[in-house]
Amino acid sequence: MLRLLATCACAWAIAARAASPSGPLTAEELFRAAPLGEARLSPDGKRLGTIVTDRNDLKNLLILDLKDFKPSGLRAYGDFDISTFRWLGDERVVFNVSKDKLYSWGLYTSRIGHLDRFTPIDSFDVTQIVGLPLSRPGSVLVWILQNAEDNGRPGRLLELDANRNPVGVEAPRRGDATIRSYRPPTDDPVVAWQSDRQGDLALCETWSKGDFHFYRYRRASDSWSGVRLAPGSRPMGFDYDSRLLWVVTVSPGRGYELRRYNLDTGELGAAVLADSQYDIGTGFLHFSERERAMAGVTYVQRRPVTVWFSEAFAAAQATVDQRRPGTDNVLVDQDRADRKFLFQLGGAQHPPTYELLDLDAKTLRSFADVAPWLKGRPLRPVQPMSFVARDGARLEGYLALPEGASAQHTVPLVVLAHGGPWVRDVPSFNPEVQFLVSRGYAVLQPNYRGSTGYAPAISHEHEWDFLLMHDDVTDATRAVLRTGLVDPKRVAIMGASFGGYLAVAGVTFESGLYRCAVTECGVFDWERFIKSKSDVSRPGEYERLVDELGKPGRDRERLERISPLEHADQIHVPVLIAHGTEDGVVDVAQSKKLAKELKRRGVPCETFFRAVEGHGFYNYSNRVEFYHRVEAFLAANLGGATLTADK
Repeated sequence: MLRLLATCACAWAIAARAASPSGPLTAEELFRAAPLGEARLSPDGKRLGTIVTDRNDLKNLLILDLKDFKPSGLRAYGDFDISTFRWLGDERVVFNVSKDKLYSWGLYTSRIGHLDRFTPIDSFDVTQIVGLPLSRPGSVLVWILQNAEDNGRPGRLLELDANRNPVGVEAPRRGDATIRSYRPPTDDPVVAWQSDRQGDLALCETWSKGDFHFYRYRRASDSWSGVRLAPGSRPMGFDYDSRLLWVVTVSPGRGYELRRYNLDTGELGAAVLADSQYDIGTGFLHFSERERAMAGVTYVQRRPVTVWFSEAFAAAQATVDQRRPGTDNVLVDQDRADRKFLFQLGGAQHPPTYELLDLDAKTLRSFADVAPWLKGRPLRPVQPMSFVARDGARLEGYLALPEGASAQHTVPLVVLAHGGPWVRDVPSFNPEVQFLVSRGYAVLQPNYRGSTGYAPAISHEHEWDFLLMHDDVTDATRAVLRTGLVDPKRVAIMGASFGGYLAVAGVTFESGLYRCAVTECGVFDWERFIKSKSDVSRPGEYERLVDELGKPGRDRERLERISPLEHADQIHVPVLIAHGTEDGVVDVAQSKKLAKELKRRGVPCETFFRAVEGHGFYNYSNRVEFYHRVEAFLAANLGGATLTADK
C-alpha cells in the first residue's frame, strides 16, 4: 500500500522536477497534477512535512529535516494515496490514506524515523481530525463524517489512541484504538465540532429549526451548555484561555467585527477589527504559542489580506513582502517559538510555492513548487471587476483576457460559474482559467449573490435564492459584453457542481445569450437531489436543505421552478455533460437524465461519464481527456477562438 521513500534523490524529485516546455500551454501541463498539498512545520520547527504529487499522479508524504533539508517520507503505491496529514507532537504524524482517489482507506499513524511502521487507528471511515489533546499525548479527536459500517451515515466524535502498538495484527479489529466516544449535546444533526487551543473538545455546532446552535463542552462534568451568540455570529477559534472565544459578529450598520466572547459571562468584548464590505469570518486566525495570544487574521477582500496584532508576526510578513513583492504572501504555519515562518506565495500568474523564513538563520528559502514546469510559461493576469445587478446591487468578479483582445479584435467569452454556491472565486492560480484564456477565450468568474466573503446583503440575505444567483451571472455576462472586448455572438457558460447547475440554468432561462454550455457534476432536479440526501448525506445536509429550500412532495412547485430539467423544452443550444459515476455528492443520475431528455428533444448533447470518479475528475488521464473534450466542444460551437465577430 505505502512504501518508504528509498533515496534522497527520488524523494526530492517529487517536489522539484521537470524543465519548462516551450510552445503553447497544453492540457497535459496545466492539469498535470493537483496543486501541492498541505505543508506543516513540526511544532519544534525541526522538520517540515508536505503532501506532494509525483509523476504517476500519486500523493506522497514528504518529510524534510530543516537542518540539512534531507528528505524522507512515504511513497504512495498502486491505487493508494496519502491525502492529508497532521503532526502529532514533534516525532509523530497521523495521516489519511485513500484508494482510487475516491474511497477512504483509513487513518494511520507513524513515528518519524520509523515511517514504514505505520499503524491504522481507524479503517475505511471518512474522518476529520478535530483536535490533538496536549494533556493526553498520542490521543486524536476524530469525527466520523461517514461511517463505513453504517452505509456512509455520519458517525460520532471519537478519541483514538495513536500510541497503540499491535503485535502480529495485520488487520486490527475495528474500534481497537478507540479510547472513548463523545455524545453530542442534542439529537439534532451535528454540523461541526471544535477544539480549544489545548486540543480538547470545546464546542459543538448543530442545525435545528432553521438555524445553527452552539454548545460548550465541559470536560470536568462531561456535560454541555448552550452558547448564546447573536444571530449571524460565528466562532473563529478559542483563545488560550478556554473561557474566551473569538467570534465575528455582523450588523447592518457596522458590517463584520472580530470580537472576543466570554463563555462564562456572555460578555462580548470591543471589536479589534471591522470591515463593512468583506467578511472577516471566512478567513482564519493566527495564534502565537510564544505570546499565548491571537496574532492576526487572514481573509480575502479583492485579494488576500492579513491584519497583524503581533509585532513579531508583522515583522515576518514585512520581510517576506519586501523580498517577494509580486505575489500574495500568506502565512500558513510557524513553529512554537515563532522563529520559523512558513508562507505560501501565490497569484493568478504564480502557481503556489512555499517559502520558509528562518529568523535564526536569517534566510528565506523556497523549497517546493506546485508546478515548476510552468515557470516562464505565458500565464495571463486576472483582473478584479465589478458590475451592477438588475436590482441595483453592486457585485464583484474577475476577468481574464487573452493577449490582443480589444474593441478591434473581439474574442469569445466563457463564463465560468463557481460551485458551492457558498464559496467565492479569488484571483489565485487556476489551471482551468489559464487553459481557456490560452485558447483565446476571455474568462469571466462572477461572484454572484450567496458567494461568501462579502457584505451581509450579498453573501447572506439571498443565499438560497438560486434564480437570483442565475440572474446575477446573467447581469455579469451582460456587463462584460458592454465593454466591447468580447463577441456577443460567441458566449459559452461552464461550471461544476452548483456551477454546473448555473451553466444549464443559463441556457434554460436566458434564451439567446449563450451559444453552448458545459456542465460537470451538476444538479438539474432539486427535488430528486433532496430526496437522495434523506438517507445518506453530509452531516446536517438533508435537514438544512428541507428547511431552507423545500421538502420533496410538499414544496414540489417551488423546487420545479428552479430545476432546469422541468424546463428542458427551453434548452436549444448544445450542452456537454460530464460526471463521475461514483459521485457521492450529486448522483450521476442527474446528468444521465438531463442527457436523455435533451437527446429526446433533438438538442445537440455530448456526454463524458467516467467510472471510478466522484464529484470531479481526480485522475490525471481523465482530467486531461475532459479538457480536450471541452476544447473541441467550445471550438465547434463558438466558431474558433481566433475569429472576430464580423467573420
